[in-house]
Amino acid sequence: MSCALLWPLLQLLLLLLSARDGVRAAQPQAPGYLIAAPSVFRAGVEEVISVTIFNSPWEVIVQAQLVAQGEPVVQSQGAILDKGTIKLKVPTGLRGQALLKVWGRGRQAEEEPLFHNQTSVTVDGRGASVFIQTDKPVYRPQHRVLISIFTVSPDLRPVNEKLEAYIQDPRGSRMIEWRHLKPFCCGITNLSFPLSDQPVLGEWFIFAEMQGHTYNKSFEVQKYVLPKFELLIDPPRYIRDLDACETGTVRARYTFGKPVAGALTINMTANGVGYYSHEVGRTVLRTTKILGSQDFDICVRDMIPADVPEHFRGRVSIWATVTSVDGSQQVAFDDSTPVQRQLVDIRYSKDTRKQFKPGLAYVGKVELSYPDGSPAEGVTVQIKAELTPKDNIYTSEAVSQGGLVGFEIPSIPTSAQHVWLEVFQELEDYDVSDSFGVSREDGPFWWAGLMAQRRRRSSVFPWPWGITKDSGFAFTVRRGNGTGGDDRPSEPEPPAGWWPLH
Repeated sequence: MSCALLWPLLQLLLLLLSARDGVRAAQPQAPGYLIAAPSVFRAGVEEVISVTIFNSPWEVIVQAQLVAQGEPVVQSQGAILDKGTIKLKVPTGLRGQALLKVWGRGRQAEEEPLFHNQTSVTVDGRGASVFIQTDKPVYRPQHRVLISIFTVSPDLRPVNEKLEAYIQDPRGSRMIEWRHLKPFCCGITNLSFPLSDQPVLGEWFIFAEMQGHTYNKSFEVQKYVLPKFELLIDPPRYIRDLDACETGTVRARYTFGKPVAGALTINMTANGVGYYSHEVGRTVLRTTKILGSQDFDICVRDMIPADVPEHFRGRVSIWATVTSVDGSQQVAFDDSTPVQRQLVDIRYSKDTRKQFKPGLAYVGKVELSYPDGSPAEGVTVQIKAELTPKDNIYTSEAVSQGGLVGFEIPSIPTSAQHVWLEVFQELEDYDVSDSFGVSREDGPFWWAGLMAQRRRRSSVFPWPWGITKDSGFAFTVRRGNGTGGDDRPSEPEPPAGWWPLH
């Protein structure tokens, strides 16, 4: 019986509590605020105070005041809804500690303030920044020190105000002084100071004073001392095989000819460009001893990724550091060694014409060179000329002599408008039959992608399958007009699917 009476009372209590909580939830939240201001104000600068008002459906009048030594020095206000800023122009000549006061009230002046807060800030007397620059960090006796002084405001605008400058030697003596300097333009002041033949060696200082603040910059004065020994790197002319190691040599000798004994550190890497991107190699570090000279291995396979593209062309960078037994140290650098996957570059000579006369012979020349620019001797190339992919009018094979291969097409059909001329160098260490089921004898005549769409590439870019290197372009017919006055080449459209290279 008692349980039956308690249950309705419990339901009524829960209902009253739920209703009371609903009334509380429906009540609007009180307005709030967030104020952000710099902790350091600068004299003569307009500082910005950021204000955010929460849960206020109407504008709030926000006032900001800067108080120094008990007296207000600047005041500003603004109407803010949600977010806004208040700007205070700090008076010049003010410095030290100050009090920043901020309060907000409604639209009616007689209303009570919605909030009020204050915090201490530091006022920096610097209204501008000064930067000092010299033309070099180290000077020798009888050198002239060139100085530039830049003055800018906090918003990086030039400031053309007077300043003073002087130079102090390592002993603390003031050597020269400039007074009442004014930038000649755009906040820039240029000065110069000649050093004597016997200056005090060590660290010198340049001081500049502006708006009561002092700025400084140091430079060194040292005597010129000849290096105790010479360090040279003798690298290979070029990398012949990316999978093999080449040999380089480091030579270190004193100026009087005696070999240097000490420790040698070699730091190497290879950087270059592929077809589409820049390739950055890995760093290889080696340490050994040296006595006059020391050979070291250059293994490019340890520097470049295994999947570096066939079009890769770069250079090997070598840093050599030798520390002699007496503690002296020299560093040498060399990046004269080219490295590329295509060992032989093929290109047409400059005197090879791009026009021909139908029915007459066509004479051309091909240049072959190694990565260092030296002529490629004894390289076998094949030369082909076609009107269409299936209409071959000339094929020959020749061996380079002095890096040159000459060829002559006896006759070109009179109906020809375009002739496709291509030069190939077969990669002898690659068997076409391994991947494509074509015998080596047929390899030089096999066209990569012939069953699809045939694309022509220059000698800079190999076939994407790595079968051959080629150098190709199409040249057009040159026709006379019968009077001998016009000998310009015609420009017919190439057949569909062909890619001429001019």
